[in-house]
Amino acid sequence: MTISRFQNTILEWYQKNKRDMPWRNTRAPYKILVSEIMLHQTQVSRVLPKYKEFCTAFPTITTLANASDKKLLTIWKGLGYWRRAKYLKETAKRILQHHGGKFPKDAKILETLPGVGPYTARALACFAWNAPEPFIDTNIRRVYLHFFFPRTTSVSDKEILEVAKKAVWKKNPREWHYALFDYGAMELRDTSINKRSKTYAKQSPFTGSFRSFRTRALRLVLEEPKQKISEETIKKILEELLRKEEVDYAPEAILSSLLKDGLLKKRKEFYEA
Repeated sequence: MTISRFQNTILEWYQKNKRDMPWRNTRAPYKILVSEIMLHQTQVSRVLPKYKEFCTAFPTITTLANASDKKLLTIWKGLGYWRRAKYLKETAKRILQHHGGKFPKDAKILETLPGVGPYTARALACFAWNAPEPFIDTNIRRVYLHFFFPRTTSVSDKEILEVAKKAVWKKNPREWHYALFDYGAMELRDTSINKRSKTYAKQSPFTGSFRSFRTRALRLVLEEPKQKISEETIKKILEELLRKEEVDYAPEAILSSLLKDGLLKKRKEFYEA
């Protein structure tokens, strides 16, 4: 498969199958970052309504930076991986305090923002400013594995990126990566392709996991009328849930992890968001 043939295959398919996403209709780095953070390990169908709700509640980095944690986590409810919401708020504060309210365009600087890694930094630079540097996620990785490593196992991301650098459609890197996303998600539905990646790791089930009980504990607080609950009450509820599902986690460990991540606060004998 030559690079030019690969580009033509992807772009011709994309012209007939492109998806319309709200975050593709903006060049605002703030709103693009919100979408990228939301889409980490979360299906597009779940992100779509939450993205709209989030951007309505927090239309600018200033409104997000000044938002209460209670409101932030209430809006985020339903997406999981709650720490992502706090990262977004911390990033908004950082942009206001250290960058004059404007997002830096340099990917290396973007990587210093809370919760922003190499992929997110380059995706943001691409979609906001059309930067040509390649990046890979699960769907994009699957495309390169399918076309360039069809019979190879344990393929490293470094090997994939070497091909990706040559393949970027310089005329419009933004549309190129949209095309790769869509091709990987819609045309290559065989997710077993990703098993050929060196970075492949099967995601453990959410039900019954430590993370699922963190979510339940946080929801208990958020769904309380005053958004606070006594330590005795929340521990009793968690103990009952753990006993029913026959899972050996300690309520104290669950609450401690939420406190450590700043998702809960303890005020005397009460927990609150």
